[in-house]
Amino acid sequence: MKILPQSLLARTTIVLIFALIASQLVSIALFRYYSREPRVQLAAIGFIGQLKTIRAALEIIPPEQQQEFLRRMRDERGMRVFRGRGNEPMTVAPDIPQLRAFRERMREELGEHAEIFVLARPQKAGAPPVLITRLPVRDGVFFVVFPRNRIVAQDYTLAWVGWGVFGGVMALAGALFLMWRVNRPLKALANAAKDIGRGKDPEPIAEMGPSEVKSVAIAFNQMRDDLHRLDQDRANFLAGVSHDLRTPLSRLRLGIEMLPADEQSRRDLEKDIEEINGVIGQFMDFARDESDEDVESCDFSFMVRAAAERAQRCYPDHKITLDLETPLTLLLRPLAIKRVIINLIENAMKHADSELKIVTSRRPGGAAQLSVMDRGVGIAPSEVERLKQPFTRLENSRTGASGAGLGLAIVDRIVKQHRGTFTLLPRNGGGTEARVILPQMDSASA
Repeated sequence: MKILPQSLLARTTIVLIFALIASQLVSIALFRYYSREPRVQLAAIGFIGQLKTIRAALEIIPPEQQQEFLRRMRDERGMRVFRGRGNEPMTVAPDIPQLRAFRERMREELGEHAEIFVLARPQKAGAPPVLITRLPVRDGVFFVVFPRNRIVAQDYTLAWVGWGVFGGVMALAGALFLMWRVNRPLKALANAAKDIGRGKDPEPIAEMGPSEVKSVAIAFNQMRDDLHRLDQDRANFLAGVSHDLRTPLSRLRLGIEMLPADEQSRRDLEKDIEEINGVIGQFMDFARDESDEDVESCDFSFMVRAAAERAQRCYPDHKITLDLETPLTLLLRPLAIKRVIINLIENAMKHADSELKIVTSRRPGGAAQLSVMDRGVGIAPSEVERLKQPFTRLENSRTGASGAGLGLAIVDRIVKQHRGTFTLLPRNGGGTEARVILPQMDSASA
């Protein structure tokens, strides 16, 4: 569901909050249910004891001293006691659970004529109803007036709620701390995986946390070491092959110069040697690790112009049109980006017709865009991603030019290291546009 947060920490927090709220509500309900009757019984015992004391005192105190006794009860204990006259505005108190237990126990202790009444006249808004107890004595009937809270013991529900909230907050804090301890190595693992995807060589992640997370960190570090070893083996292999091939190629070039062959045959042989030498150069570029190169501030358009002028000298039969935005300053690895520009231009030169257009521009946000556009036969959209893979060519749809199939793979890898994008798009009017977008970045993020 899109309304739910995506992170594990946020989802866990929501689940814990709902679980704690539900458990606290159930606890409060059970506490109120099971503690209400004992609290009422205790309060009833205490107050009935006071009523028995009052009745005993009224039965033994002479009539002329009763008024003084009643005054002292009112002043010292806040209880008003008066003799019944038969015209009091009272009604029998409702039969609610809190009063039912008190009424039953009072009749057991004080007789069947004991009863609880409430004043019939209206009280102030928000004030608790005034309860009046009918107390039979030996020479008549007395009424004892007391607030309702004298019969119901203090309600500890709010205290229970406060304690529950405190306990819930502590439990939630502990759970969040545990989740943070779990998420921290996972976040480090995600960042390290992103760095590997960008072509970087991240430091080993800390092998900490629960056993399951720790095992994942150990496996990731092992994978990182294996990838690093494979890259080293690949670089060493390609470097060795390139070195072993270029030595005999040099001897072949020297021998061709001394052959009594005709000029056309000599040029064909020299062209074959140059193609082999170019393939070896691609192997070397593919094996090179550009991430070690320092990031510098460079004029991107100036680099494109220099590469285009060099290509124009190498391919004089092609026409190159430049539309460059100057200056176009970026932080980048200059040697790596120079290989990107040269590979794109040479790829268009080899696989397209004689017309070539190169455009640079500034995009929103400070990014730079390079477009190398040709008038070749084009590339099917379904083949674009496959052509970015190493040792892949599309000879059946292009001109069948030779090569190792590494040029676009090198471009894609270097652009990803710069956190950019590389796409092959159909050009209006026919042909292909190779588009590279390089974001403006700082030296820390490069």
